Amino acid sequence: MLLPRVLTAVIGIPIVALLIHIGSLPYAAFVFTIIALALYEYYILMKIGGKPVQGPTLFVMGLILPAALFFDQSPLAQAGGDNFSGSAITLTVIAALVYEVFSKKKYLERVGFTLLGLFMISWCMVHLIALRNIRPDGEALTFMLIVTVWVMDTAAYAFGRFFGKRQLSTISPKKTWEGALAGFVSAILMTLLSRALMGCSISAAFAVTAGVLIGVFGQLSDISESMIKRAAGVKDSSNLLPGHGGILDRFDSYIFLAPIIYYFTVYAR
Repeated sequence: MLLPRVLTAVIGIPIVALLIHIGSLPYAAFVFTIIALALYEYYILMKIGGKPVQGPTLFVMGLILPAALFFDQSPLAQAGGDNFSGSAITLTVIAALVYEVFSKKKYLERVGFTLLGLFMISWCMVHLIALRNIRPDGEALTFMLIVTVWVMDTAAYAFGRFFGKRQLSTISPKKTWEGALAGFVSAILMTLLSRALMGCSISAAFAVTAGVLIGVFGQLSDISESMIKRAAGVKDSSNLLPGHGGILDRFDSYIFLAPIIYYFTVYAR
């Protein structure tokens, strides 16, 4: 189990780092691929758990929604008033309801589960692109977020395994308060270290606040994704990544963090 996990990390980390550095369309294509795979995993989880979901709406609007936010940052959108995102969100809600109106068997719950997947995965995770596009520190901020989450997850797992005694949540029985505290502290230390090493223009106060946000909401995001898996009665979202589970398992912390760190950066600057 350990060897596949290490091999996946050894191969995956340099690729992700290179794409973040390149930015632009290659990085955007990577994020869109992650979103598409995560949507598929979510769809399968819902089916396994017996939860109704609109497949066509999920996959079509699941790619239109993040594309809208992506185009909102283009020169074309700047001239047109940045309306792609607003129109896509409106269309997403309408599409989910209209789909149900014309379905043979109508389930209001199906609208809810579909919209949950769309906004949780497509809308939230596309902010990884928005964060990378912030000037002039988008690359440094994205590296800070990605690396801090990796370190936080590792610290929480290791410390919780050896020293954890008090259960954090019944959703994830193996997570402990001791591990969560270790992850929280490591997140703050890592954002400060990232600021020092990357030479970006963010302040120490910004780095500490970002660390607090990552330390809290990254772990809450992880547990929230686990809640969906528990509802489906499965341990991993898939076996796509050897030793790591699925795409949702690997990127679960970024569901909350991508938009939170992006908007925190926008409001704080």
